[in-house]
Amino acid sequence: MQLAVRIVGLSARLLLALGLVCLLLGGYLAWQSVDFASKAVATTGTVVSYFEHDVDGETRYRPRVRYTTESGDINTVAGQMDYTSQRIPVGSEVPVQYQLADPMKIRIATFFDNWLGASIAAGIGLVSMIGGIFVRRSLKRAPLA
Repeated sequence: MQLAVRIVGLSARLLLALGLVCLLLGGYLAWQSVDFASKAVATTGTVVSYFEHDVDGETRYRPRVRYTTESGDINTVAGQMDYTSQRIPVGSEVPVQYQLADPMKIRIATFFDNWLGASIAAGIGLVSMIGGIFVRRSLKRAPLA
């Protein structure tokens, strides 16, 4: 019985540690998105094509976006994320953010491209922390036989 209690106690600590790491990761990713957006200029771009490549035998697609900078330069840059499908139709307009200091650094300004990773990491972290807290509390309440 004592071994089982120790294992459950260890799992509670591991859940708390996983939660903390995921919350820190989510915070870091959110900070990166906020930092990028604070130094970025917003404009509209057009998906002109997709860059296709294989990852572990699966075809991945990265959109190539053409946009015009404030100075009138026309740039075509690949987006920052790969997709399993051509999620955005070619010819569609998309919101784009680019760095004024380096106009070739862009992000497609959608929730999926900027906030999904941070949201998932923070959600996993929160659920893990809550699970770890409940397991630890149940250990303190459980009578030892």
